[in-house]
Amino acid sequence: MTDIFEALVARASAGGEDGADAIAALYDELNGTVYHWVRFYIRDGHVAEDLCQEVWLKVAQNISKYRSGTSLLGWLRTITKNTALDHLRSVQRRPSEVLYADHLELDRPRFDQNPEEHAVRRALAQAVASHLQKLRPAQRQVLTLRFFDGLSPGQTAEIMGKTDGAVRTLTVRALRRLAEVMPTGESSSELIEELLSAAVGRHRVVGTRVETREARAHVATR
Repeated sequence: MTDIFEALVARASAGGEDGADAIAALYDELNGTVYHWVRFYIRDGHVAEDLCQEVWLKVAQNISKYRSGTSLLGWLRTITKNTALDHLRSVQRRPSEVLYADHLELDRPRFDQNPEEHAVRRALAQAVASHLQKLRPAQRQVLTLRFFDGLSPGQTAEIMGKTDGAVRTLTVRALRRLAEVMPTGESSSELIEELLSAAVGRHRVVGTRVETREARAHVATR
């Protein structure tokens, strides 16, 4: 996929009608990711959509400044972050990298949950967001990219300058640490287990048991 993106960037940098088509192709592939990044800072979905358009305008204007062979996702994420923070400054808010619970995929209502169960999950998602600050920077970054930004291990690896395998290992270790600082209880354990399963691949998890605070998380894989 990285080679495809690089080819699109090269076409976009050349300009002309084909360049415009290449920008449109990049938009189709990556705008969902950009939107997730914007929502990291902006809670209003309509404002986030407008800022996404601003991001892509900046991409089109500055595509020739991208250095081939570097991280396109990292470059795009920097533009997105700066655009969102500029907006916050313009409305006289103090820009901050606050994680909101509703950014977690696991926080979305599910058909098999009753209102009480969803309330518990939302409280746990808020706990995850607040307790991330207790992790090391690299651990916090990998969990943010994977579960708040919704990036794949490969995309996360590109941004962090690591291999896919290193990202998967770091993700599991970060979740183990998160399990230690999360509130006690079965619901916390279930949420961390679900995150662990998503991190290493559901079909490759043979057994997962997570103890919060009192014991370290343990993951058994094939």
